[in-house]
Amino acid sequence: MADDSFEKGMAVIAELFMPTGSEAPKQPPYPEEIAEDFARLSVSTVMGDVWGRPGLDKSKKAIVTIGALTVTGKTAQLKSYIAAALNLGVPREEICEVILHVSVYGGFPAAIEALGVAKEVFDARDAG
Repeated sequence: MADDSFEKGMAVIAELFMPTGSEAPKQPPYPEEIAEDFARLSVSTVMGDVWGRPGLDKSKKAIVTIGALTVTGKTAQLKSYIAAALNLGVPREEICEVILHVSVYGGFPAAIEALGVAKEVFDARDAG
């Protein structure tokens, strides 16, 4: 089962992060003692078991993830998931609306930071 989840997770990563020819999102520098195991666990669990589930299409999952990352202030991951949402065809306006919507639940400072991240991703996409 774990290998199936890992393979499913790798397929999800390719769909979310690779369509524009970009590299996979950079992972934090984990200690080498755990790096390989943690990377495999996160691919299998987050991408394979959660993102690979039926029930919500990947565009909706991207929108939910953007909202969650915004309110928790996880801007490094937010950048990757905004790019993934764009790769999945989520319009920029919807990404901005998600951030605005969660601002009343997670706070304006978190939304201000997230909108800055969105602008950075949009500008990079426009630059080529």
